[in-house]
Amino acid sequence: MIERIYIPTVRRADNQITFNNLPKAFQERVVMVVEPDERHLYNYPCEYLEIPEEMVGAWNQLAQTRLLIHKHAGAIKYCMVDDDIKIKRRNSKYWTDISNMEKSKRDATDEELLECFDSMSRWLDESDIGVTGFTSSGMFPSDTPYKETYGVYSIAFIDGRKLSKIIDKIEIAPEGLRISEDVLFIFECLANGLNTRVSNEWLYYNTSCLTKELDGTRVIWEGMYGDEEQPDDFDLTDENYDALKFIQKKYPHGISFSERNGKRSNTKKWKSVYRPKTESSLESFF
Repeated sequence: MIERIYIPTVRRADNQITFNNLPKAFQERVVMVVEPDERHLYNYPCEYLEIPEEMVGAWNQLAQTRLLIHKHAGAIKYCMVDDDIKIKRRNSKYWTDISNMEKSKRDATDEELLECFDSMSRWLDESDIGVTGFTSSGMFPSDTPYKETYGVYSIAFIDGRKLSKIIDKIEIAPEGLRISEDVLFIFECLANGLNTRVSNEWLYYNTSCLTKELDGTRVIWEGMYGDEEQPDDFDLTDENYDALKFIQKKYPHGISFSERNGKRSNTKKWKSVYRPKTESSLESFF
């Protein structure tokens, strides 16, 4: 079972999209992770975890917050999810040739979310899987139900029984990394034998990136610019590429950059970073 659902959140006390779209059974497992000065603004029926005062306003606040969550969770199976996520389900026709809905994808029902979380929990019980997640709803469907050794973004299911054994020796919150910290986390997991699995059936829809309703509330990204004009695509900014180059210094074989016709791109080579555990070392996780 996924015992806890951690939702780190800043400046969105009145607009908790992820929480409001979870079934009641899951809302009772939520731990909202908030800044101490904002705690009084949150009135949701769940648990709360306040980050230390010294973390508030730090350049790498999000990465530090995620490290705090990993250590707070300890040796349990848990979920860490952004506060602006809706979960969708994709039509199974893409990998079974049998359609199970009218559309290509739609919002997941409460009953389906129970099924989804149970699937993530079972995957984490496999000896080599340490992190699981979903495909972005904007990605083209695959012809397989899942893919392994891949990036996990926005919503991650984590086996703390495995992660807690290496948490103190991996690098999650380096001082110079404000964004793309999720890339570094997955690289660190893969390099230490914890594989990833990403579902093609279950999808995340990031409302702050894809809709206008949360404009001006992406504190981690938008806070880099002050009163300057916000870029349309944060993924293509110098700041994002500087973060990826920071990570590339530790994993030179994990990221490559290219530019064509004035447009730059990057490729994350997850499988190049993965170092599978031997059978004997996997047994030591349990």
